This record gives sequence, C-alpha cells and structure tokens, in this order.
Amino acid sequence: MRARWAAWAVAWCACTAAAPFEPRASHSSTMPSPVCDPLLLHNPPPLPLNAREHEAAVVHTARALADLVEKGIADEARATALARAVARAPLSPMPAAVALGAPQLHLGVLYVSEPSRLIIFQQNNSATLRQFWRTLASAWNATSVVWSNAWFSCEKDEEGWWGGIAAARGTGPTRAAAAIFRRWSSLPCEEAMHDWLGEFPRCDPVTTECEASRALRDGERKLEYNCKCRPGHWSQYGGGWVNGDSLERNNRNPLTCTPCGMGSSATACLADVYRVGLLAANLAGMLLCVVIGLIIFRKRKCKAVAMGMWTVLEVVLFGALLMYASAASQYISVPKWRCIAGAWLRELGFVACYGSVVLRLWVLLAEFRTRKAHRWTPKDSEVLRVVGAMVLGAGCYLAAFTATAACEEDIGGCARAAWHHVTGAAEILLLLAGIRIAYAARNANVPFQERGLLSAALWAEAACGVWWRGVAWVANDAAPERWPVAAVARAHLSSGAALACVLAPRLWHGYRARSLAQEVSRRGPAEGFGAEGEEEPTSEEVRAELKRLYVQLEILRNKTIRRDNPHISKRRGGRKPPHRRFSLQKKGSREKVRRCVILGMWRTVAHPHAPCGSPASAPIPALAPSLPHHPRQFTLAYLRKYAFCVLPKPSNSRFVRLESLDIILNLYIESNFHYID
Repeated sequence: MRARWAAWAVAWCACTAAAPFEPRASHSSTMPSPVCDPLLLHNPPPLPLNAREHEAAVVHTARALADLVEKGIADEARATALARAVARAPLSPMPAAVALGAPQLHLGVLYVSEPSRLIIFQQNNSATLRQFWRTLASAWNATSVVWSNAWFSCEKDEEGWWGGIAAARGTGPTRAAAAIFRRWSSLPCEEAMHDWLGEFPRCDPVTTECEASRALRDGERKLEYNCKCRPGHWSQYGGGWVNGDSLERNNRNPLTCTPCGMGSSATACLADVYRVGLLAANLAGMLLCVVIGLIIFRKRKCKAVAMGMWTVLEVVLFGALLMYASAASQYISVPKWRCIAGAWLRELGFVACYGSVVLRLWVLLAEFRTRKAHRWTPKDSEVLRVVGAMVLGAGCYLAAFTATAACEEDIGGCARAAWHHVTGAAEILLLLAGIRIAYAARNANVPFQERGLLSAALWAEAACGVWWRGVAWVANDAAPERWPVAAVARAHLSSGAALACVLAPRLWHGYRARSLAQEVSRRGPAEGFGAEGEEEPTSEEVRAELKRLYVQLEILRNKTIRRDNPHISKRRGGRKPPHRRFSLQKKGSREKVRRCVILGMWRTVAHPHAPCGSPASAPIPALAPSLPHHPRQFTLAYLRKYAFCVLPKPSNSRFVRLESLDIILNLYIESNFHYID
C-alpha cells in the first residue's frame, strides 16, 4: 500500500514539472474581453520603395536562425536576441514586429517594437495574434519570399493595419522561418471594409481616392474613411482629404470631382498648371540647345568656334539636350517607363556633355606639354571616337540596370537605390578627373580663357551632383510631387553650367570680333580713324592677332622646308610613325635657338635677351609713309598687312609684353620679312 502511494506521488510530481508555467493573472486580466477577429483584406498593400532591402533582410534572418538550429544551440533566448537585432535594422520603414519559428523544436517567438514586448507562441496563441503566426507559416513550403495581405488588428496594443513578409531557409530538420512586419496608418478602401465602416463610403470610385484608417474616437466602429480628388481633378471642397463623418453628418451626396479644364476656375488646378510650367521650362531649354547648335554649325569656320573643335561643341549641346529631356520624362504616367527613360536620358546626356568637356581639357593639356617640333595635337575625329567609346560604356551599364533593376508598377519607383548611388559616384569621379586635368594645365596660355571656363563648368556640376545625392539620401520619403521640381532644378543647373561656361564665351567673342570688323569696314580708309574717341583693341585681341600671323608664317616656312627635302620620307607624307608622335624630351634638351619678334616702339626699346644680335638700344627709323602719324591711330587692320622678323626658334615662343597699345607704331623688320595679305 505504501509503495502504491509512493508511485502516485512520483507521477503527480512528473506531471507538475511537465506542465508549462503560466504567470498568475491579475484581476483585470480575468475580466472577459470582447472577441475581435482581425479583418483580412483581399488586395495586396502597397510595397515599400526599398522592397528588395526588406526581402534581403528577412532571408538573412531566416538563414541565421537555420544556422542556430543546425548547430543545436537554438533556444528562446537566442531567438529573442536575433529578433531584437532585426527590429533595430536600418530599414525604411522600420520593422514594427519580428517573428521567428522552428516547428521541429517547438520554437516560436514574436517581438513587437512599440510597445516593446515578447510573445511566446506556446503561451499566447489568441485570435488576435493568430494572423502573425499564419504569416510566419506561409513561407514554410515556399522557396522565395512571401508578401502577405494586410489585416486590421483590433487588440488594444496592436490596433491598426499590419502586414509582413516571410521567408524560410534550411532543409529537413534544420529548416527555420522568419517574418518582418510593418504598420500603415491608412490603406485604400475596398469591399471587405464596408461592414467595419458601417456603410458604403461616400466617395466616387472613378474621380476620388478613398483610404481607411483607425477610428480616433471610441465607439462601435473601429475604422473611418477619408476622400479626396484624384490627380487631375478638382472639387469645391478643395484638394485635401474630406472626412467621411462630415459627409454623413451633413447628408451630402457622394464626393465627386471634376476633371481639370472642364468647367473649372482659373485657380482650380494649380498643381497641373505648376507641372505644365515646369514642363515648359524643360522644353524651352531643349529648344535653346537646338538653336545654339544651328548657330554653332553656321559659324563653324569662325575663329572662336573653330579653335574649340566645333564638332565637340555640338556633342556638348546634344548632351545638354538629353539632360533637359530627362527632366521632361518625369511627367510620364507609367512609373516603369518614367524610371527607365529618366535614367537613360540623364546618364547618356551627362557622358556626352561633360565627357566632351573633360576630353577638351585633355587636348589643351596635350598641346601644352608638347615641347618639340614633332607636335601631336588630338584631332576632332580622335576626340569623337573617345566620346563614342564612353557613351557605349554608359549604354552597357544602363542596359544592365534596365535588365536587373527594372521598375515595378506597384511601388512607383526604381527598385534598387544602390544603382543610383553607384551612378552618382561614377559621375563625381569623372568630374574629379576633369578637375585634375584642368589643374595640370593651369599654366597653359589658352585663348579666350577656355581652361578656366571649362574648370568652372566642372566645379558647378560637381556641386550640383553632391547636392542631388544629399537630397536623395536625406529626403528618401519625400512626396512624389516634389521630385519633378528637383529634377527640373538639376537639369537646369547641369545643362546651364555647360551652356554658360563652354558655349556662351565663344559666341560672345565671335559677336565682339564681328562688331569690331564691321565698324572698321564702315568707316573705311577715306574717312580716317578717330583719334581720341575710338575704342581701342585690348591686349588679348592684339596677342591673338599676332599669334594668328605667326602661325601663318610658320606654316609657310614648313612648306618651304619640306619642298624637295631629301631628309623627309615621302611614303607617309613626312608623318612620323604612331610610336614617334610624341616628343617628351627633358626640359634642358631642346635646341637653344631663338626666333624673335621685333616691334618698333615710339621710343628706344631694348629687348631683355638681346634679340637677333641687334644692339641693346636700336634707334627708331623713319616712319613708313603709309602708317598713321599718331599712336592712337594704330588698329588691327595694319597687323594683317605687315609681318615681322622671323628667325629659327621653337614654335611656342613668347612675344614681347606690350605695356600699352599707345606705344605700338610700326612693325620694324630688321632682316628677312614677308608681306601677308
């Protein structure tokens, strides 16, 4: 008998130890609570802009839990720590709850961020929490991630709209699942909500938008709805949200909106007028590029345009046109094509425009670093081939972007933001390379201040690119209506910098030179020149004119030397092989030969290097009868009739620095000279 009682005692102790421990409930918790089943929607909720990042996070979490199960160390403590870490992940929006499960270990935890609390599956499987576990179990037999439909939870702590994404990883007994949940303040109305709303929403489904949110007032209804006009429509109540209670309380008819342009007032559709204004600004920029391109083609033989490689200038204009078109593509209604068209037009235009600017700086640097007579100057065709290769590389990159990160219509934007960050970094690297080349050629004597203007364009675009990356990084959740404004501002800053710094100075120099020539031809030799009131040419114009005459003399001299010269090969027309086109000798190895330009002065002038073997102080001869007798009567017309002493010297000679135009009287020719008409 005693043994029987001992056996019953051992069995009772074993059952007590095996029963799960439940904390003693308080008096308030024993009160019956109203039963509230969650409301499950039929339509999928809108996905976040960074949906791929959420998918990667849930897959990584499921794989981490599967590794713990495989190692045999998975328990509630480690699962809770993993759930807390995932809840603090830098996702946008932040995870509202994280669920982890391993059925073979009878392990299931749910961690809610706000308010912070942990729920164990075996101890709490109520009807309000059942949807969380169903979402977690939905991915058990799936090989990819599963997005669940949204539901409305009416429990006090979790009241509101919920939805999540689940994934399972591992095989056999080591398989584990994870789910990440997020919340919405409101969701679009659908038929499943009508019983919870109390009636059919008084919103026109064709011209208005309806959204349902948690009721702020305590009452029988858990949901309330709001209505507003769709884009491109207006109503007398304005463009904001109209509460459904106000429509029902005033016994109003269903909210119906009118399309813009049909019986609307002048201020009814300001948003559409605003967008049309931005589109008109983009189209005006594109038209300006076309007009300037026609002007450049017509003036391609002008000195200011020809020296800047007019074909390269046309490529710069074409790139600016594409960048303006990328801003105009923001008004495409389909998100997929809007994303693809904007990316293609922007990047191809940027590479064509600023790639040409960088290559033009490279040409200036190549000309500056050449020290011998075997000078190599990159031609227009070579520069265009390099630009074509750059555009082809950008096209391959964009093709990969289109194939792997194509936009999805349900999220309204490009799927992966990493592509755009990589593209922005590549743009900044190209601009930094151009700035480095401009700094290397800082001592080059370039006409029309071309190097400084090209550098200014690169600096302006670099500042614009950094600003745009900062806006895209900080304002990740900005309203879509703001992005067309930012796109237009970016296009005008990028293209405007190229037009203002690269093309405007050349067109201005051409217009100024044409105006001066017309003034001289209008007055003519019979009328004479004004002694005091005439605007005199600047030192830059005189230096440019002297350089032009010097180049003509050098060409004539080279033709004379090449004529019947037995030392020059006739197979290639005197050209060197490709491997001997550069001449990069040291600075001290060039020949000590001089070519001088002797300028007769009004008073005795001594050259600092004793030029041409002349005495240090040479008297001024009698003035030529054809020259004027006053210092201010000297104009550029006489520079085209007279040449100056030419002695052997490297081509990059420096002229005598002119103190003032008033001291120039005559071009004194000491020995051999030529007249150039």
